[in-house]
Amino acid sequence: MKNKAVIGIDIGGTGTKLAIVDEEGRILERSSFDTQAQKGGSSFIAAIADAVVELQQRVTSSHTILGIGIGAPACDELAGTISGAANLPFTETLPVRQLVEEQCGLRTRLANDANVAAIGEGQFGGAKGMSNYALITLGTGLGSGVIVDGKVVIGNHGLASEFGHTFVVRNGRKCGCGQNGCLETYVSATGIKRTVFELMSQYTVDSPLRNYSFHQLSARDITQAAQAGDFLALEAFKLTGETLGYKIADLIVLFDPQAVFLAGGLALAGPLILDPARESLEKHTIAMFKGKSELKLSELGSEDAALLGAASLIYKVEKLKS
Repeated sequence: MKNKAVIGIDIGGTGTKLAIVDEEGRILERSSFDTQAQKGGSSFIAAIADAVVELQQRVTSSHTILGIGIGAPACDELAGTISGAANLPFTETLPVRQLVEEQCGLRTRLANDANVAAIGEGQFGGAKGMSNYALITLGTGLGSGVIVDGKVVIGNHGLASEFGHTFVVRNGRKCGCGQNGCLETYVSATGIKRTVFELMSQYTVDSPLRNYSFHQLSARDITQAAQAGDFLALEAFKLTGETLGYKIADLIVLFDPQAVFLAGGLALAGPLILDPARESLEKHTIAMFKGKSELKLSELGSEDAALLGAASLIYKVEKLKS
């Protein structure tokens, strides 16, 4: 008798990652492709279908695939569509759930990428046993998933918890959503790059970061420079963490979570982002909420939180059926 597994997919602005996940939350196989290399919705869905087939072939003799769970930005969970995502290579409203299900022949569920990361943290990570918590993903953009009384907050149109598009600076940086001053333009892998380049124009100090163009520079480069003591990189993390901290103070007032978790590539910087965020959070949290919510790193790792959460979408359905 074959073992059971599901395919989890994490659609990101830079890369789309896929994994086969077993019932214990172990990742058996991985795959990925360049999101931006796909031109239009049809090409993007075809790339997903090709990757799914290739993954299935790797485990065809040992596992039965129960379904596909997908985490994506700017999705309508109720309709199963993606529409108006600032960082994806298509602009049309794309019925992702329907198209993937048709092309792959597997039951498919679609949810906000940060929501699925939050679900994964609750099922396999540091939020086990918690009924009220939030998870913030710090990738190309900034996403968030909020769990209240054990349920994901999705809102009337399946679009709730777009924390990255809350206002942070009046007449601030232009955002891919069309607005100015959104949180993700300051607190994300892209946001910290913009901060570094602004700091370069303000200070004349030497820095290895001056050797990069904007498009060449990555959050990993900034992290490595900060770890080596580079002033510009350290200052960029300080400013980024401070902004993140005082916005999390807003989140805590609204939802009263037991903990807030940080995931995504920028969270790999660890204390470089966590320490200034915690200090800012403490400073801006009102008295009645002080000390009641922890700010922590995801225990699933930046690469795996969304993948495991996406897989959890299918496993939850299976549990309800059993």
